Amino acid sequence: MDRPLEPGLLRIFRYFTGIAMIYFALVMVYAMLVAGQGLVLQAQSSVNFATNLALFGYLSWPWLARRLRRWYLPVGLVAATIIPVASNLLYLAAPEESLYVVIARSWLVLPILVVPLVITAWQYRFRNVVGFIIFTTGVELLALIPEVEVIDTDTLLLLGVPAVRAFAFGTVGHIVSRLTATQREQREALMTANVQLAQHAQTLAQLAASRERNRLARELHDTLAHTLSGLAVNLEALKTVMPPGADEANHMLDDSLAITRTGLGETRRALRALRAQPLEDLGLSLALRHQALSITTRANLALDLELTPDIEGLSPEAEQNLYRIVQEGLENIARHADARRVALRLVRAESGLVLTLEDDGRGFEPADSPAELSYGLRGMRERAEEIGARLTVESRPGAGTVVTVTLQEVGR
Repeated sequence: MDRPLEPGLLRIFRYFTGIAMIYFALVMVYAMLVAGQGLVLQAQSSVNFATNLALFGYLSWPWLARRLRRWYLPVGLVAATIIPVASNLLYLAAPEESLYVVIARSWLVLPILVVPLVITAWQYRFRNVVGFIIFTTGVELLALIPEVEVIDTDTLLLLGVPAVRAFAFGTVGHIVSRLTATQREQREALMTANVQLAQHAQTLAQLAASRERNRLARELHDTLAHTLSGLAVNLEALKTVMPPGADEANHMLDDSLAITRTGLGETRRALRALRAQPLEDLGLSLALRHQALSITTRANLALDLELTPDIEGLSPEAEQNLYRIVQEGLENIARHADARRVALRLVRAESGLVLTLEDDGRGFEPADSPAELSYGLRGMRERAEEIGARLTVESRPGAGTVVTVTLQEVGR
């Protein structure tokens, strides 16, 4: 599984290669200047200096990170592991060096190998650490065993040294892996808690806004709407007592009454828009249930309901459009279908979220639907397209109508 690089990991890796590069440069200069130092030490220090110099440049080049992506860190770790192990085995080529010296010098490589070990445990799973240990120990043992002339207690103890180092590597790797796993779990738990807190804060804000809108709606209804209603009644009453022949006054009264009724209608429209939608208070499923029961009771229709109770992951826009599609569909059934039974279903399926509205009414030919019904269907289809859903209408004269809305990629 790919995961983002742990914070600070590359910086520490690059810092280590810089220090190692300086160290091996000093050893290389020392081996060249001081008499009596073997060619093997010069070769080993030169190889490690060149390797760490290349790694330092590699880890300092962001373009390579973007280019290699998931392979960027593994390439660096492989180079930081293979070269030190292989360079230590160069001493086997020197006839004057004994097996004891080679194994003793392998401990000098220990600090160099600890860093790629820790980084491997930090970034990856413990099984990757096991692979690291098997490689570093196996390569050394495979190179040393052919050099053993006699198997005795001393040589067995000597060959056990890489195994001891492997145990130390395993202990360090396990500790780092466990600490890193715990840190990741805590970080994920913190992120989840932050998301939940943000959702709770958003919910509280929505509830506060909903209550404030309802309060304003009540105030406007009790003041402006009642005032305009009373004014309209007074104007109607004034028309009845106007003397015959007062045409100009009657005309002015008619204009005033029309303006008053228009203002009252606009006020009522604004009040409906200002009041909190049922979706905000009830959620999609309960709002659909409440709406379906209200319309079918008014139209004396039997109702079959199948609504998934907890629909999560829908945007407010998607919920609003689905709610309005059902509202338009139910109103069409109540006014035009001459139906006896209505079925409303909102369920999850492999294709996504499926909303179905079905009636047993007289049906129609979709291509020849009445103008008013056609306008309603067009509005439903436009609402479905706004949220990326697909709306289909199946109907035949005498066979009822089925409206299906399928919404893809619903959060689960």
